[in-house]
Amino acid sequence: MDNLRLIEKYNYIPRLPIEIILNSLNGTQLGNVDGHKFYNLISEVTARKDEIMVIYLKKCFLPFSFYLLSDNRKNNKLDITEKKTDNSTNSYTITIPDGNYNINELLSKIKSLMESASTFSFKYTITFDSSTGKVSFLINSGTTPLNTVLNFSTGTNINHNCHNLIGFSNIDITFTTSSSAISDLVIDVADGFDGVHVKSNLVGSNVITTETGDSGSSELLVVPITLEPYSILYYSELGNPFRHRIAQSTIKQIEIKLVDSSDNVIDFNGLPYTFILQCEFVFNPLNTVTTDTFNLESKDKLNQQVKTNQILARRILENQNKQINGNNGNLKKKQK
Repeated sequence: MDNLRLIEKYNYIPRLPIEIILNSLNGTQLGNVDGHKFYNLISEVTARKDEIMVIYLKKCFLPFSFYLLSDNRKNNKLDITEKKTDNSTNSYTITIPDGNYNINELLSKIKSLMESASTFSFKYTITFDSSTGKVSFLINSGTTPLNTVLNFSTGTNINHNCHNLIGFSNIDITFTTSSSAISDLVIDVADGFDGVHVKSNLVGSNVITTETGDSGSSELLVVPITLEPYSILYYSELGNPFRHRIAQSTIKQIEIKLVDSSDNVIDFNGLPYTFILQCEFVFNPLNTVTTDTFNLESKDKLNQQVKTNQILARRILENQNKQINGNNGNLKKKQK
């Protein structure tokens, strides 16, 4: 078997890799957000019978034009219940406009929206402590205020609220005119957005990877976010890329899906982005070895049958010789 592999590999004619350039302007959008598209290649990329294809993300150019807080990311709402001393209540939801905020801008926007929606004329003091990274809420004034509840866990938007951004766990928080509500966590205005996760239909099994590789997933790579909003995120592989072995032998259409850490498709707000994939061709002995293995098994069976027949033939000859020798002995006795 090893000899067969060596012979086939010796006869294999290597090919240079192929670069596949995908520009979002040439893709067809899937769904309502432009971070999910498919691309039809001008010409088909095909592996020979003695090859497999290995693909990886070589370079990409992504505009940081997406919003860290948005309806698309499901983190732009806050459910609130205000209560007066007569136990009357006012419940409402604020929707924070999509955008990229620093913490002070975000708290200012939340304060403005809460006060505008309050039918009890409640006014709020919302502050950020830069030394601890935590946020506090306090009722400043209003019409006989008793308390206000931030309904992080019981509101109608429990899966769509902004609690992570302002440092709160997903539990209801109550505060008054004298007792503030202080976040139990530190703020995260990126809401866990650690990088752009590049997913594709091409991903097979990950055969060469760094320590953080995710073998067998649909993920080509995670492009880290290291710049401020409205910059260009540039990625270039540095000699140890994720390489994915492709199950199919041809590539005609490629699907690319760009998501955040919660698998929400990213909205680039219409700005173009570009990927450069590299497709390499690697010797694959499996097809020929499979055939040869079958032939070898057939030869082994034939050789075994020949050996069996030879053993039977020897036994027959031995029996015949015994009979001949026995008959000769009887004739000699009779002659005496």
